[in-house]
Amino acid sequence: MIPSVLAHEIHDSIAEFISTEFRPATPSFENLLKEFLDKKESIFKGPYLSLGLPFRQGIGGKDYFPDVPIAFPPHLHQELAFSRLKAPNYQSTLIATGTGSGKTECYMIPILDYCYQNQE
Repeated sequence: MIPSVLAHEIHDSIAEFISTEFRPATPSFENLLKEFLDKKESIFKGPYLSLGLPFRQGIGGKDYFPDVPIAFPPHLHQELAFSRLKAPNYQSTLIATGTGSGKTECYMIPILDYCYQNQE
């Protein structure tokens, strides 16, 4: 299947369904729906392409914080965040990466380590 052809067929099928099922009863609205559906991006956007590329694996292993066990080997961007958020040289850090890449852990694990180190 060719994605662009499939996207065009889906677009046409949905537009035909909408124009068949929602016929205006008022004469002044007759062409309104057709004009709306004819506009390029009134309802339909895309098609979109999403690539699920793997994140780079870190090199430090799971023992980055010895007192806070990590159940997974961190990604490289997580290790970079850990190095900025690890005692004693805390630095402001902004994490900008994809969904499901472990942004929460970038902050949570250093916070747990800080709590462990300062538990008194």
